[in-house]
Amino acid sequence: MENITVKGEFLLELKSEREWVNNVPKILPAKIRNGEQWLWVDKNGNNLECGADFMAATKKDSYPVRVYRLQTVSSVK
Repeated sequence: MENITVKGEFLLELKSEREWVNNVPKILPAKIRNGEQWLWVDKNGNNLECGADFMAATKKDSYPVRVYRLQTVSSVK
């Protein structure tokens, strides 16, 4: 698998699956534009997309998970 680099604004960090279950979505910030995308990345650089990923991250001991708001080309000042 190829490693890539993307730009994003750090939003928050989840230390465990339990924190994800108990606190998301209420701890997520409001979206600031239509079509905004967030990237959820474990400590190994893997993307999380669904509940199965958060459960697998527990089994693989790959927390914390960091959440980023992806930067678009048009949003660069």
